[in-house]
Amino acid sequence: MSKILARYRATILTFTIIAVFAGGFLVAKLWAQKVTNLHQSLQRFSYILNLIMVDYVEEVDGEKLIKSAVDGMMQALDPYSEVMELERYNDLKSRLDAEFGGIGIYIGTRDNYPSVISPIEGTPAYKVGLIAGDKIVKIEDKPTENMTIQEAMKLLRGVPGTEVNITCHREGVSELLDFKIIRDTIRIKAVPYAGTVANQIGYIRLADFSKVAGTELETAIDSLFHNAGVTKLIFDLRSNPGGYLQEGYEVSDLFLAKGKEIVTARGRRADATRKFVATDNEKHGDFPLVLLVDRGSASASEIVAGALQDWERAFIIGDTTFGKGSVQNIMTIDENTAIKITNAYWYTPSGRCINRPQEIKAVLRDTTKKEKEVKYFTLGPQKREIYSGGGIVPDYHMAYRRLNELESRIVSQGLFFDFAVKYTAIHKDLAPEFVVTEQILNEFKTLVTAKKIEFTQAKFDSSQEYIKQEIEREIKAKLFGTKGDYEVRLRNDEQVQKAIEFLQKANTTADLFREIKK
Repeated sequence: MSKILARYRATILTFTIIAVFAGGFLVAKLWAQKVTNLHQSLQRFSYILNLIMVDYVEEVDGEKLIKSAVDGMMQALDPYSEVMELERYNDLKSRLDAEFGGIGIYIGTRDNYPSVISPIEGTPAYKVGLIAGDKIVKIEDKPTENMTIQEAMKLLRGVPGTEVNITCHREGVSELLDFKIIRDTIRIKAVPYAGTVANQIGYIRLADFSKVAGTELETAIDSLFHNAGVTKLIFDLRSNPGGYLQEGYEVSDLFLAKGKEIVTARGRRADATRKFVATDNEKHGDFPLVLLVDRGSASASEIVAGALQDWERAFIIGDTTFGKGSVQNIMTIDENTAIKITNAYWYTPSGRCINRPQEIKAVLRDTTKKEKEVKYFTLGPQKREIYSGGGIVPDYHMAYRRLNELESRIVSQGLFFDFAVKYTAIHKDLAPEFVVTEQILNEFKTLVTAKKIEFTQAKFDSSQEYIKQEIEREIKAKLFGTKGDYEVRLRNDEQVQKAIEFLQKANTTADLFREIKK
């Protein structure tokens, strides 16, 4: 016992010395702010830790106590400041770097097994013949029933060039299928789809702001304007959570004239304050541009939306954005730990702070109502009134259609996907012009009933159009990939169709703003 006490006292003495020196340093640094009690607080913490380590009835782990104290400090900050295990930090970095070692599939859970949502074209999984709907029942002979997506991803990812063996159950095939797959570097597309949606009107979906976002977006714009006869564009940032600041800056730079401010970061420290301006002129001129946003558009998405709105460069349709307008600095503490801490807020060129106070609660507000915040005005010739208070308020509010109870239950159980897998296993030669018939609807209704989802015929009838479009979308996604998915999705997307309606009447972006004044 004496050895244990001696070890604890040595630990506490070391901690106390560190605390005293850290306290002395911090008190000196913060003296001008009259924070004079920090040293005493650190001494109090050390004293309490000492009492617990020596006098508590059971032996305790001092490191766990200190970790709990650190976690408590982080909880007193905003939701984006955190101490991360290095594994989580590396996962975050892999997502933002848009590449990792793996086999190249999107996976979800189906019947308690990790299942292939879709293989990424050109990847090892695609080349060996994995298809949407394949249930992964074993990874390296390890059963996967009830395995989480995170656990499955950890087993499937690895160093490029190494081998992983998986066993799958495929709808319509009686025996299990074994696949030997050689991992490769998987590059995730920031632009999953770009195409035309009407005469001279293009559409581009940007899914995130990974390190390839700016390059992929520029390539997509060039292709549409040079090869598809596009002169007007719908740019979709809905549910885009953001990513690298540099990519937000580069994306904005594609649309703004040289010298125009894009965003300013302001923090307490002088080195946290930075201004970003456009360095090149718009590559394709001042073409009519509609930007789509929603409550899931955050961070770098809001930087782009704020800059384009302030300069009257884009007409924004959708819902008020999330309001995640803060800058995080990530630093490694040791070989196992990193800290992510907010050190600045983003401000649009007109001076609006993007960050929403009390973000998580505030996002639940009814954004259909204009809020009574400080008023700002655009910096273009129209000097239009715009709104602040966190997030970017669209020029034309148009919320998503909300799913009713029946639709929500169907979606949550993945029944559209399940039906598409079963249907295409039987009907292998469906044409691109395939449509959902009354017979197909009845087959789907039988599946819904079998899954014990209660509904009346009246409720099913009221959701019939939505159900038909989702069956068609899932089947065409299964058969024709991303192109089939998006062609159905965009045809039935009310916000996209409204954007087309506006763009068909406009020759310049200014025309779009004049249209809403009518």
